[in-house]
Amino acid sequence: MDKNIGEQLNKAYEAFRQACMDRDSAVKELQQKTENYEQRIREQQEQLSLQQTIIDKLKSQLLLVNSSQDNSFGYVPLLEDSEARKNNLTLDQPHDKVKSGIPREKELKVDIASKSNIQ
Repeated sequence: MDKNIGEQLNKAYEAFRQACMDRDSAVKELQQKTENYEQRIREQQEQLSLQQTIIDKLKSQLLLVNSSQDNSFGYVPLLEDSEARKNNLTLDQPHDKVKSGIPREKELKVDIASKSNIQ
């Protein structure tokens, strides 16, 4: 009878051990998925921020163009700020810059972060 109890205890222990391993595996998988989703959210937020910046710049340029049409002096040149010049942004290129700007922006942030760590 002791042998039967011992076998039952071994089976119960093995089932418990397997359940713990399954739980640990599920926790790791959930953590990895959470980190991946958080990274994707950060990237999308950066992209939205860049797109909003471009939209704001285009709106201000459009306001300047529209106001210049009402201006009796005629042509008023579009003002480009340093950010637009830095990105070589023109009215013809905003969509392309949104796509290509994210990796460049990340690279610049990494460069800035590494330089600030050095100093």
